[in-house]
Amino acid sequence: MAGRLRAAPCCLRVWSWFWGCGQTNISCKNVNGKLVEVGKWPWQVSILFLGMNICSGSLIHRQWVLTAAHCLQRSKDPLSYSVKMGVQSLSENGTELPVTRIVIHEGFTNLSQDLALLKLRDSVSWSPLIQPVCLPNPKLKPSFGSLCWMIGWGKMDIHVNPQSPYSLQEVAVKIINNDICNQQYKFLFLTDQKKLLGNDMICAASHLGMDTCQGNSGNSLVCRMNNTWIQMGVVSWSFSCNRRHFPGIYTSTSYFTDWMKKEMGDVKFVSRAGPACLSPVFLTSSILLISLGCLWLL
Repeated sequence: MAGRLRAAPCCLRVWSWFWGCGQTNISCKNVNGKLVEVGKWPWQVSILFLGMNICSGSLIHRQWVLTAAHCLQRSKDPLSYSVKMGVQSLSENGTELPVTRIVIHEGFTNLSQDLALLKLRDSVSWSPLIQPVCLPNPKLKPSFGSLCWMIGWGKMDIHVNPQSPYSLQEVAVKIINNDICNQQYKFLFLTDQKKLLGNDMICAASHLGMDTCQGNSGNSLVCRMNNTWIQMGVVSWSFSCNRRHFPGIYTSTSYFTDWMKKEMGDVKFVSRAGPACLSPVFLTSSILLISLGCLWLL
């Protein structure tokens, strides 16, 4: 059912390799005696602070992870952080890489421009369980009413208190007009403030009321276009878990695409497929494709 947090049915599929972003490699794995679907969201990573999971993030490049800026308020020292990937449950021994650089958006406040980049010390090795997600072209916006998915390990129901280890979860949400969200959050406005949500934010909620709760910071909001998953947002904040009148607020990735390009300055951006990276390229005008360490802006 759309909007309901669910464990995806295990499907028997042959491993397939995709050398482009936003592709999945779904298979089944025996975890504690149960068949679990793995590889459905291969870009999702766990951000660790001193070895403890604190937030989620998404792999957007062989050496870069996208997350929420407020996840990194404990310390600005990159040596305190590492990233675990390629796992369905946080108890699994996946690939863990140390962080060598933290980039927080210079305009970050508690309620806006909540975006950060983590540079990994080493490049990841792609596998069926580790793949990058696509980023949108700056002009691409999710249409109101469209169905997208919020992915992460956090709590998505105020009445459920999962115990560690958490398993990767998903919840369907619909994109809501920011004008409607501004009306719902009007009580938070400062004196003479006309709106709370700007163009750098996306508002989305499940019709069942299930949405972002504790531990979901940095989770990815992904939408599917042309059989490709695009990350349209990063979980930022919500007023109250599971309250239908208070949707979840996400940082818009398309609003910050140019900022990410600037900060990831050592990464080569090209407008056409070329010899810099030997990789098939999906021909589309609305997606920033990231593959094999190069960023393809098509």
